[in-house]
Amino acid sequence: MANKGARRGRRRRSNGKPKRAPRREPIPPGPTGVHHIPDHLLELVLLRVGSSLALLRAAFTCKRWRRIVAAAAFLARFRSLHAAHVPGHHHVVDPSFKEPPPDGNSNHVYVPDPSTADAIDRRRLALDFLPEGDRSLPWELGDSRGSLLLLYRRNIVWHRITYRTWYSELHFSDMVVCDPLTRTYQTILCSDEAGSRLFLGVFLLDGVAVDESGGGFITMSNFRVLAVGYESHDFEDGRGTPRASVFSSGSEGGWQIAAENDVSIPEYALISFIGRARSSLYWRMERESVVLALDETTLEFSLVEFPCTVMGMPEESSAFRVIGGHDGALRVVRVMVNNDLTVFVQLQGSGEWVAEKVVSLPEATCGQPGREETYFQRPGKIVSASTRYILVTPQEETWIVSVDLETLEVERAHERNRYAGAAYPFELPWPPALQACRAADRRRSRRIYVPPTFAYELVNCICNAPTCSGTS
Repeated sequence: MANKGARRGRRRRSNGKPKRAPRREPIPPGPTGVHHIPDHLLELVLLRVGSSLALLRAAFTCKRWRRIVAAAAFLARFRSLHAAHVPGHHHVVDPSFKEPPPDGNSNHVYVPDPSTADAIDRRRLALDFLPEGDRSLPWELGDSRGSLLLLYRRNIVWHRITYRTWYSELHFSDMVVCDPLTRTYQTILCSDEAGSRLFLGVFLLDGVAVDESGGGFITMSNFRVLAVGYESHDFEDGRGTPRASVFSSGSEGGWQIAAENDVSIPEYALISFIGRARSSLYWRMERESVVLALDETTLEFSLVEFPCTVMGMPEESSAFRVIGGHDGALRVVRVMVNNDLTVFVQLQGSGEWVAEKVVSLPEATCGQPGREETYFQRPGKIVSASTRYILVTPQEETWIVSVDLETLEVERAHERNRYAGAAYPFELPWPPALQACRAADRRRSRRIYVPPTFAYELVNCICNAPTCSGTS
């Protein structure tokens, strides 16, 4: 009992004096705003910006953001994660199309993408600064790469095959590579050997120099031009051999003929360009079960065989195109006999071809303006193809619609549907030109230089950019 009372006494005494709470150190205040985010976390956030245009706007938030964005390592990482931003396409106007060209002195027009129509004023892309030269042979668009354009003058010689069938032979007189944003250009004269050949096409190749942001991006100082010619066989009628020549810019540049590799192909009139993907160029050859390919890196020609389910029968080869994709896979788009527009993709590793996307043209075009019941009784024709959309028309009449490859929606009212010709993407220059504060010392700064008119409506970008308090 005594022990029990002692315990109660001790309990009363302990209850009478409250225990003192342990002394705690004050917790430092946490982040209170976006400008308190550490640099390494802010860099991860900026790497997830959707496009180079949005990145430029983000860079004008404040000096700190601009310093992070302007770093060469950051720009290299950003480009490895994001494809080039394409605010629009340059469309070739087919002279046989019923819609007349918007400018009688050119065969092309710039069409902005609706989602980025305000990214750049199309008046900045006017080519009125190019040399006039021979006015009887206007400049025609041949290719684009980055923000550069390749144009040429050509002489066409028409030949009659039958009473109602003609074909043309293409000869180039001279070419020009230009940058509409900076209004600079370089003329290119064809070599004597190249000028005497028939041509299968001319193309722009990326520059070989590597810039400080970690990529070999094309500029006016490092571009290359690839000219693909056709040489008839002297010993075999109706057959020939493709030839490649490359022009390099710069003081030590000029024309160089690629090493010859004898690949036999049919006569010139039966060959047409069908697309570009995975650093290769492709031509279809009528009544042939193979496709002519040219590797842009090695400049070697080869004959590539596609499965019959992908390419169709030799007589159906005019209804397919080769396209690429942001994932680097090789794709073929084809209009099937039942008018299903089908995109086939080659699986990397196995090489197997599978149908990736299918659009029934008769069903998808119902209700579109101008649609007639007689359309798509026969397989439709592909007018133009890119990684983003396909232009198709029924054989019965020229009535062009575009199929968006992301949404598979069919559209008739888009401006691009007015031009029945090839479409070449216009990419915003890379890397962007930014004045970056290198450290706390404001007197030291670093500029990453590209043409200053990369501003593609720079005033609009600044006006639409948010503000960041505390670091401006």
